[in-house]
Amino acid sequence: MEKRRRRRVNKKAMGILVIFLLLLVGAGACLWHMVLPSKSAGLAAAATEPAGAAGRYNILILGIDKRRDDIGRSNVTCLMTVDLAQKSVSMLWIPRDSRVDIPGHEWNKIGHAYAYGGPALSEKTVSKLLGVPVDYYLAVNMEGFKHVIDAIGGIDLQVDKAMHYYDPYDEGEVDNNGLIDLKPGLQHMDGNTALEYVRFRHDEMGDIGRIGRQEKFVKALLDAVEQPAVIAKIPDIVKQVKLSLDTDVPVSVMAKIAAAVPFVHKDGLHTDMVAGTPVYIDNISYWLPDIEAMRTKAIDMEGLAATPVYEADTQRMAADYKRSTAHLKVEIAK
Repeated sequence: MEKRRRRRVNKKAMGILVIFLLLLVGAGACLWHMVLPSKSAGLAAAATEPAGAAGRYNILILGIDKRRDDIGRSNVTCLMTVDLAQKSVSMLWIPRDSRVDIPGHEWNKIGHAYAYGGPALSEKTVSKLLGVPVDYYLAVNMEGFKHVIDAIGGIDLQVDKAMHYYDPYDEGEVDNNGLIDLKPGLQHMDGNTALEYVRFRHDEMGDIGRIGRQEKFVKALLDAVEQPAVIAKIPDIVKQVKLSLDTDVPVSVMAKIAAAVPFVHKDGLHTDMVAGTPVYIDNISYWLPDIEAMRTKAIDMEGLAATPVYEADTQRMAADYKRSTAHLKVEIAK
């Protein structure tokens, strides 16, 4: 009896842990058979519990690239929507070069919102950009990300092409002194190699390619944490996760998410990216969002229809974008 009870507790702990890990890389899903022994009963109970607006949680995922004597910037910005009623999880990735109006700081790349005002200003900026509320945030220290992956035991991932780049800005700050050098083929990645993989963006696809790789990495992580051997590593993984993130997501909310999304690993994540155009403005690279397409996608994730007020705000924002670049030298990136 005691042995069976301990096993049940381990499965529940594993479910909460997986939620932490997947939030850590921007997925926000859980493997149902590692959460509770009774799928249908747990799901029915979770579906009746109160959540955010209309049974949804919007969680802002931030991957923080921090340097010495610098609060850092968000290299990863992703809004994850968990809909308990519809049993769906969606992610909307916002390229790090997206040019946005940061409240109180005028126009800049979205990653600067964190540098100016931490997660609170990042939440405010994303909510203003998409026109939807942000309930919680989870900010991940990318250095700690490496230790979490090491604690899991690494990730198996297919590298599609050679990835080679040296960035002097990273010298002395990251392993390999700023050199990324990955060969194509199936690789078992430790934490450092995994971080190189998700950071790399120095090819013709730029940020778009990096977002695609981050999505691919999320799926590989789902496969990795499903392995039974991970259960024995829970204590060290939990320790590394706690050291790696800052969040205001309550454990109770994570438990609801864990109980409400058993289908994600089987059916896949619903992912998309803010539509737009890569440009150079005064020789600095930016991503100019397609405001109407972006906001249509945002409310689709919320399961809502655009109200006249929302449409009017979207048109106003689109006009603001045009005015903000009218006097600048804007060139389409090739």
